[in-house]
Amino acid sequence: MFNWLKKYLTLTFSTLIKNKLIGLLLIFVLGLSLSGATKSAVTPSIRVPILGFHNIIDFEIAKQTKIQPLSFDHDYGKREIYTVLNYLVENNYWFLTSQDLFTYFIQKSKPIPPEYLNRKPVMITFDDGYLGVHENVFPILKDLEKNYGEKVKIVLFINPGYMGVNLKDFVPHMSCNDLRDGYKRGFYDIQSHGFAHQNLSKLDLKNLELELEKSKTKLRECTADLDPNKWVAAHIAYPYGSVSQKVEKYLPKYHLTGYLYDGIISRPNRLRNPFQISRVPVNRYTTPLQLIRIVNRATPIKQLALKNG
Repeated sequence: MFNWLKKYLTLTFSTLIKNKLIGLLLIFVLGLSLSGATKSAVTPSIRVPILGFHNIIDFEIAKQTKIQPLSFDHDYGKREIYTVLNYLVENNYWFLTSQDLFTYFIQKSKPIPPEYLNRKPVMITFDDGYLGVHENVFPILKDLEKNYGEKVKIVLFINPGYMGVNLKDFVPHMSCNDLRDGYKRGFYDIQSHGFAHQNLSKLDLKNLELELEKSKTKLRECTADLDPNKWVAAHIAYPYGSVSQKVEKYLPKYHLTGYLYDGIISRPNRLRNPFQISRVPVNRYTTPLQLIRIVNRATPIKQLALKNG
């Protein structure tokens, strides 16, 4: 009888211990789940479409005058970009600068200003500094401000080695005065695209640093009296979208962030590498409707938790 009782008590005690361990395990798993849910609620994934254009051409004028400008597949039409920009303004999008993206979404060092909350973010970028952007987009920006009272900001990734160059059989580029004009009016965010549009991944160390340093220096010389915060050339878009680990190693010496061309909608508040910011390339075969569908995927902005808060 005592053996039976001893066996019963042993089994009962063992069962109690087992049930207690299972209970503790369930509490631990539930705690992790709730912790993950809380973290997700505090830092939601924000989708920010960043559109990448190059030259902008008035194809309607070209047809009328029968003068065909030198153009490439990555060019875009004036009428088409007007349609896109007008849609964005009418629908109250927040036009980000490169510094906005860095400060509010990557670094998270400042709270998002109240006037931008519940608006969808978008960034409009132009590579290479073609004169067609100043001739065709700049007037659109002024018209939109006049008609809607909205200051549309665009990001220009400039090769200062070609500033003001206008040669036969060569696409003309914006001059320093063109850049200053748009910057003073609050439309242009001027950033680096390397000095002479070299493939950074193929350069040796000496020429890589020269390409990065010279571009930054020239752009800041152009805008020195207009840029007390030194935000000009604080960011870079890689020529040909090409970057490597070797390049990334030296980028922090010159820039805060770097932009790709990978066709992905950026999620900057979840970004692990600030030198791998995604952009969606645009070419002449991309319709305004396709771009509108892309920007509609942007996430309406909620306040983000500050990293230092």
